[in-house]
Amino acid sequence: MIERFFETYAERYMASDADAIAAMYEAPLLAVREGKAIHLGDYDAIRAHLASLMDAYRKAGAKRATIAALNITPLGRSSILTTVRWNVQSDDGAMLRDFATSYHMLRKKTGGWRILSYTNHDD
Repeated sequence: MIERFFETYAERYMASDADAIAAMYEAPLLAVREGKAIHLGDYDAIRAHLASLMDAYRKAGAKRATIAALNITPLGRSSILTTVRWNVQSDDGAMLRDFATSYHMLRKKTGGWRILSYTNHDD
């Protein structure tokens, strides 16, 4: 179920579908990138943040993102911490990025998952 969540995430992300990806997040959102906390207070701020990241990937020639590894740590019944190692490739299969991101996720009462915060590993 979580793997499918992130497969869909990758597909929509690489399609630059900011609306679909933003809908996978909970507002407000805390993002940690390059050691800096980014506070995104509402859906519009989350969407704009994600759209700018998607634009940077598009400009770099990214065409595909795949899950190289996925680790899930349960945090009770309704929350998990998921770490995904992403591989991002160009159209010809060249590796553009190999990195990890951890996502704190909440299971909604409807059964679906939403991302509460994420941290890009800066290793």
